[in-house]
Amino acid sequence: MNPSIIFLIASAVLAIAVWGIVFLIKAIKHTPRSLSPEELIKVLADVGALKATLQSVEGGQRDLSSNIKETQRIVDSIKTGYDSRKLFFEQLRDSVERMKETISGTKRRGEAGENILHDILKSFPPSMVARNFRIAGKEVEFALILSNDKVVPIDSKWVAQELIRQFAQEKNETQRLSLANKIEHEISRRVGEIAQYIDPARTVPWAVAAIPDAAFSVCRKAHLDAYKKGVIIIPYYLVLPYLLTLFNLHLQYAGSIDVENLQHYIIDIKRHLGEMEATLENNIVRAVKMISNAANEYRQTMGSIRGSLNNLQTGGAREQGRAQNEKT
Repeated sequence: MNPSIIFLIASAVLAIAVWGIVFLIKAIKHTPRSLSPEELIKVLADVGALKATLQSVEGGQRDLSSNIKETQRIVDSIKTGYDSRKLFFEQLRDSVERMKETISGTKRRGEAGENILHDILKSFPPSMVARNFRIAGKEVEFALILSNDKVVPIDSKWVAQELIRQFAQEKNETQRLSLANKIEHEISRRVGEIAQYIDPARTVPWAVAAIPDAAFSVCRKAHLDAYKKGVIIIPYYLVLPYLLTLFNLHLQYAGSIDVENLQHYIIDIKRHLGEMEATLENNIVRAVKMISNAANEYRQTMGSIRGSLNNLQTGGAREQGRAQNEKT
């Protein structure tokens, strides 16, 4: 029961007892006749009972006051404990954030991604998954081995954690869009690294890039860019169902090795053509333009030099003619 209610009840009982004593005293004073000894004894007994009740109520009131103080002390103690726990959890959260930032800024972030993939892929039989698999002189973290001995390269990329943290905390939509573009740019850059593991002789025509769920939720354009490079972006939590579905479809619909190789080489040629086109636009065309500009500047410089030589030659002839005239 609420201590305030108990206190009110005790106060009411005390008031009633006091009122009863006062009433008896007034009754005795206003009694028109003398009381008999028996009646006097009864009145005195009633007064004694009321006095005992009053003392009991006073004692209960003191106990109640003590209990209220103890309850207040307990409440204050609970509040202090709550504040301490709140401060502890806030410090713990800050420590976890610092640990995440530390991991994101070191080589251990890659190891963390590898460990996540390892825990996911250990559900497969050992004969289906290879770790640190070498393809064309490069080493990929994991490879799913298919029934025709081709493999699916699987690599984890723990990307842009600081940008993702800023994106989650940012409220301004313009800033969020800017951060999302930066995150996608970083993902696309890392996808280009995974595309190097695709080898027509050893792998299927695509590779898998496993990234944190928070990074995947930001992806929009990165999926299309990755697809053009033969890379499928998936979050960690979808790695297992995706690979199981892929393996099942491979068992049911895999074509002959020759047809598969043909398709693989066609995709590989398209990918290389895209890289050549990018090189042509970004490097060769720019270099040709720079050479053309340099040639024009070179021609202008040569023209200036010829003009200076002509001026020197013309000036020398005049000086020579003037000298001959003076001799004559």
